[in-house]
Amino acid sequence: MGRLVLGVLLGALLAIVYVRYDWQLPMLLQLSKKLQGNLVSSATESALYDFEADAESRRRALVVYFANRAESAAKLDAEAGHPFLSALVAERARREARQLMAIDEGSEVALSKPALREALARKHGTNDPAALKDAVRLQALDERPFLKAWLERKVGPITGDNLTDALEQAARDPTP
Repeated sequence: MGRLVLGVLLGALLAIVYVRYDWQLPMLLQLSKKLQGNLVSSATESALYDFEADAESRRRALVVYFANRAESAAKLDAEAGHPFLSALVAERARREARQLMAIDEGSEVALSKPALREALARKHGTNDPAALKDAVRLQALDERPFLKAWLERKVGPITGDNLTDALEQAARDPTP
């Protein structure tokens, strides 16, 4: 059990060091892994570059390529203007926008209960139903710093007036 915990901790530490400091194992230790990755990638190239292959075969070949030649894939993404990274960020924004919209629907139910509405009015310092709803929604957005930053980048400052439209746009079709 101790070796398992030690292995997990060492793996987490190495992952942090790899990402943060761009550190790698010495080439002697990477050789067999690189050789294996190159052999596997070469074997899948026929499906990857075959325009007649079905979409599922090409997708599987791309998965193998990403798994075995991650550095090359990241370099290609950078050279192309980061389309993969942009799509990854947009997908997270889409997911978080949908989650916030679901919470927003739940807050409507909470505001319909007199005791909860009173507690929220005390917390946010307003009894005005529209202002209270906006305060609750904006607080929920503040708890999602990634989504807030992404929306502000796309829409500008987020207010109670434009939050619904911004979330609907992000949930439908966010552009990176």
